[in-house]
Amino acid sequence: MSGESASYKKSFRISMAVIFLTQAFLAVFMLYPSVLRDQGFSLGLSGWLMSIFNICSTLGRPLGAMTTERLGIRTTLLWTSGLVAVFTLPLAFTEHPLLLLSLRGIGGVFWGISMVAISSYQGISIPADRRGSAYAWIAVAYVFPQVTLFPLADWFASSGMLAAYFLLAAAVEAAIVVVAAPLPPVRRTDGENDGPKEWGKWSELPSLPGFRAVLATMFLFAFVNASTLQFLPAFLAARGFPASIFIVPNALTAVALRLVAYRIMDRIDRQRTIGIVIAAMGFILAFLPFAPGRGWYVAGGLFYGIVMGMSFPIVLALMPDIFPDHLRPKGISLCLFAIDLGFILSPFFLGYGGQLFGLGNTLSVTGVLGLLGGSLLHLAWKAKKKEGTPKGGCSVI
Repeated sequence: MSGESASYKKSFRISMAVIFLTQAFLAVFMLYPSVLRDQGFSLGLSGWLMSIFNICSTLGRPLGAMTTERLGIRTTLLWTSGLVAVFTLPLAFTEHPLLLLSLRGIGGVFWGISMVAISSYQGISIPADRRGSAYAWIAVAYVFPQVTLFPLADWFASSGMLAAYFLLAAAVEAAIVVVAAPLPPVRRTDGENDGPKEWGKWSELPSLPGFRAVLATMFLFAFVNASTLQFLPAFLAARGFPASIFIVPNALTAVALRLVAYRIMDRIDRQRTIGIVIAAMGFILAFLPFAPGRGWYVAGGLFYGIVMGMSFPIVLALMPDIFPDHLRPKGISLCLFAIDLGFILSPFFLGYGGQLFGLGNTLSVTGVLGLLGGSLLHLAWKAKKKEGTPKGGCSVI
């Protein structure tokens, strides 16, 4: 038992480090719209360059499930992470729109596959009774780059050191190859390891209780959060404020909440809670564009960090809650597909909406949509609670 516990701790720590590095890559690119604005690109083209990465990472999700099942999790993760770094570094040396779109798109495919690999590893390796608290810790790794590497990337971008900015993004992906190399194999609850084996079929997924509800939850969370984290920095820059006045308080609060209250995640009703916190995220975003000054953005970051600090561990834990082991790579790939769809549509909505109606107004409308959608999700989960309650007090719909 002690050997199994040591192996679990090792795999969990390595997987957390991998998540930190994958999300560090995204944190650096939160500033990409601001970089593109300084380079003279329009909001519309910036929206395309942000969306193409997410479109292609979405296309990589089903391929990620197939690759992970056939080649194994570790092999898939190492190769795809290295290739993301390879296709990121050339962004520093060109401003040709078609080449930028190509590089971002190819990098997005490989990044999407790598996320299926590491998410499947965590979904299979984490025991059900530890899932809430474990994903609270994992969620710390998701947001911690915003406290550590984001200010450095912000300094590079605002100082015009674009080569250093893109080198930082490439370096964090390349580091995954080193960090993930000693990742131990993981066993499913049916005794199989993570190598090639018999997995479930795509056709089995729609019949699972909660399948459609969890996809809707993933999409709405991603749409609101992507709008906030990717385009609020550009809005702040246009008003003469550094992006860090919102991003850093948000990240610090989210990290502190997850560190202090991570055990609560094992006990809360995740499906009843998620709609409420998404609605709260939307409410804050609807207000922020009308904030009168710096202090309001700091306060907004603190409050947004509270609700994001709660919502993201819930979102992560909902995926393995719904899907059994033999369907987990496919199910998680579709959940990540829904998350990607939110990241794809939000730049188009914010980019073109910002050009037509102003970025602040479009951000506010996005917040209202999140408020209404989160409220509807809460009512939907609550109405279907009676259909069944699995172990641990979390309903399945």
